[in-house]
Amino acid sequence: MNFLVAIQPPRQHADAGAARAAVVAGLRLLSVVAGLAYVKYYTNALSVEQVGHFFYLGTLSYVLNALVFVPVDSYMQARIASLEVLPAPPLRRLVLATLAAGLGASTAISIPFVALGLLSVGDVPLLYTMAALLYLCASVRNLLNIRGQSTFAASMVVMESVARLVAFVIAASTIGASARTLLMSSIAALAAELVILGWRARCTLPLSAVDERLDTPGHIVRTAAMLAGGAASNTVQLQAYRVIFPAAGHAPTAAALGVTANIGAATMGACAQVFSQLFLPRLYQSGGASISAYVRWGTAVAVGMLIVGLALAEFLVRHLTQAAYVPYAPAIGIGIVLEACNMLIGAYGVFLTLRGRTGALFHAQLTGAVLSLTGCLLLLLYLPQSPLMLGMVVAGAQLLVTAALGLYVYRLLQQQA
Repeated sequence: MNFLVAIQPPRQHADAGAARAAVVAGLRLLSVVAGLAYVKYYTNALSVEQVGHFFYLGTLSYVLNALVFVPVDSYMQARIASLEVLPAPPLRRLVLATLAAGLGASTAISIPFVALGLLSVGDVPLLYTMAALLYLCASVRNLLNIRGQSTFAASMVVMESVARLVAFVIAASTIGASARTLLMSSIAALAAELVILGWRARCTLPLSAVDERLDTPGHIVRTAAMLAGGAASNTVQLQAYRVIFPAAGHAPTAAALGVTANIGAATMGACAQVFSQLFLPRLYQSGGASISAYVRWGTAVAVGMLIVGLALAEFLVRHLTQAAYVPYAPAIGIGIVLEACNMLIGAYGVFLTLRGRTGALFHAQLTGAVLSLTGCLLLLLYLPQSPLMLGMVVAGAQLLVTAALGLYVYRLLQQQA
């Protein structure tokens, strides 16, 4: 089968690639529609205060994901990208060790929040489960995508979006709509997705029972630590306001920015996922050599989305959310910028991981986190009810990080040329 594909004429390769891109784009469009329907339903089912509380709980879960799960998965994907057959025993040990580390981190992170009365004890298992399922689903999807199953990976994103909506509709109609219900329904949707992903991976991936060590534990920990520092900094930079403002009694500010920016982020995220599914495998397979093309085309996609998003901002907010969010419709552009920068930062992260330069990623994102957090705290003191200004502060820090990493990668390419 591989031999037959290899001897196909270039035109057939191009046609197959275009067809795959069209299918992936179509599936992502469906996921956007489902995601927007999800936003419309929960913003109408919940009060602004409840939406702010959901963002608060969800952000704590994403912090845990960024601290432990994402860094290890980034290391794993880069390490096994060049392997024809995947050694199942060490991968299994790595996943189990990561889940155990995540449980410890979840407990450590939750203790001060519980002690300060900012988090219920009953929420802690939900936060950990949400983070763990996000990690497992994303990891298997990434692995399948890199191994040439981009269409199936895209279909799973559609399934997740629809499942979140259906699960919340059922939960809201049976036990009532609340921030915790919204979180629990997301967990149920992710669990269903993981079952299907696990079955697919078991049936299609080239797994081996050979027990070969990937790397020394020290090397894995060092690499993951740098990636964790960068991921944690990125999370603080983008998500800190969702914790700080509700905790200080300004949940409506966080909700106003979060809901409107999320519309832009969801749309850009869907485009970014299509783009990444098509180009990230090339980045891995080329050892990072295709980074310039990735950034060039990715930037073009982001600019196009920003123009369209700003033109339709008021229409989308008016028809997808409550009237209270309409004054903050321009924040759709902020969401697009944040997600577009995340797409490019993700590519830079893959490049730097493949080249063994994860320290640079950490330092750039740490600087961005400091700038964003400082700006958020100043706004909390002087302009706590200005969602658009808050979004501009967060987006400004993100743009600076993206530009700094781009310059570093460019110089590194010049030195290695």
